[in-house]
Amino acid sequence: MKWSKLIRGINVVAFSCMAVAVLLPEIVEARLRVVATTTILADTVQQIGHDKVTVRSLMGSNPHHYKIRTEDIRHLSQAHLVIYNGLSIENGLRRVLSQLPKNVYIIDVSDCLPKKNLRSSHQFDDHHSHSHPENSCGYHYDPHFWLNVNHWMMVVRQIEKSLKVIDSNQAHFYHMSSNKYLGQLNELDQYIRSQSEKIPTNLRFLVTSHNALGYFGQAYGFETDGLMGTEGEETSIANLRRLSYKIMDQKLTTIFWDNTTSRKSMQALQESILAKGHKVSLAGPILVGGVLDSRQTLQNCDKHNHSTYDGMMRHNVDTILVHLTPQQGRR
Repeated sequence: MKWSKLIRGINVVAFSCMAVAVLLPEIVEARLRVVATTTILADTVQQIGHDKVTVRSLMGSNPHHYKIRTEDIRHLSQAHLVIYNGLSIENGLRRVLSQLPKNVYIIDVSDCLPKKNLRSSHQFDDHHSHSHPENSCGYHYDPHFWLNVNHWMMVVRQIEKSLKVIDSNQAHFYHMSSNKYLGQLNELDQYIRSQSEKIPTNLRFLVTSHNALGYFGQAYGFETDGLMGTEGEETSIANLRRLSYKIMDQKLTTIFWDNTTSRKSMQALQESILAKGHKVSLAGPILVGGVLDSRQTLQNCDKHNHSTYDGMMRHNVDTILVHLTPQQGRR
């Protein structure tokens, strides 16, 4: 009698497990399949879509060094929605994106930004060669617009609209979720402004590995420059010399390396300046190319979640504050 009850119990459990196994693929399939090129886009889609979406990111935290893989093409072809940054970040993906099936909904989020809000190369890139395509006016745009939180808030609305087009049954959910996230980003913008205001105006000069902080500088009151151009391309001896003398002329005491380039390039710049008798420290990293994988960690880690856009931006301004505010001290 006991054995028969035990066997019946095992059969019930087995049947229940089979039922769950059958249902799980249907649950996953019910979610929108979204492929986002950058980790920042992927995080933003997740913040809006939550359990209504399955999001895959292609490029990792350094989009400039991305090389397409066969599995990426498969995921792009099977997606309901493909979201990309635009403005040269996805140059290596252009042909693939143009050949995706017609039932794949594709959006370039840079299209939602007014052209007047974009930084063009005649404003910033005089000292670097570049390989990205120019527009009809003979210049190119800086693609790092996510480093201005107000610009990114426009992108949030664009993503919300795209999700509602594909999944109209969940339109209210996406709208409410987007509103909540925009409130969080508004708080983030205010946080960055309040932290930046603690830095004396004459010290608000950011020199980084590559010239990616232009939008951040415009929004929050910093002058910016970089050893490399907006694509993270290799620098020239002439630009190394130019930047060395600029740092000494401005009496800067801190330069920053970012997570899209090797720290060694900025160490070379630092050594060049030190050899000329000017003391300068090297700090970082500044996170510019994307959020970190949840498994990645930073040395001297702060309290922020670096796997989210919000945490990435808070980390950046706190790192800048620590190293540009005299009373905070330096490494």
